[in-house]
Amino acid sequence: MRFIGTHLQTIDPKGRLVLPAKFVRLLPEDQSGMVLTVGPDPCLLLYPLHEWNQLAESLNALVRNEATRNAVRFVSDHSTELELDTHGRLTVPREFLKRVGIEREVTIVGLLRYIELWPRAIYEREVEARRIASKGVLDGLI
Repeated sequence: MRFIGTHLQTIDPKGRLVLPAKFVRLLPEDQSGMVLTVGPDPCLLLYPLHEWNQLAESLNALVRNEATRNAVRFVSDHSTELELDTHGRLTVPREFLKRVGIEREVTIVGLLRYIELWPRAIYEREVEARRIASKGVLDGLI
């Protein structure tokens, strides 16, 4: 499963977001649950349950110390489970939208294993900075 591409969407007045159909098709048919969390960038991260479980196992395997406990707390404190409805919609809690500044317009970005939800204006404003920052990595791959 690989989420790729960028899609423009809006949040409806009830806080619902329609995921792109091509993303919904990548999810296992028997799994409508996803986990929403806050990322290190000004965006939300949306994980299918099986990917979230892998992330949780990676966090659990880290050496136990204060930094690890704080990282686990941060992730846990800023995460919630969501259910995808039969129309491919998720209801995103308002407090999550406020944390990253999403009001109505959302840029949905596939990041291979998970999905990012960005305030559209911020995502568009940073296009050139992302291109420059990724050049060194991409030069070694492409």
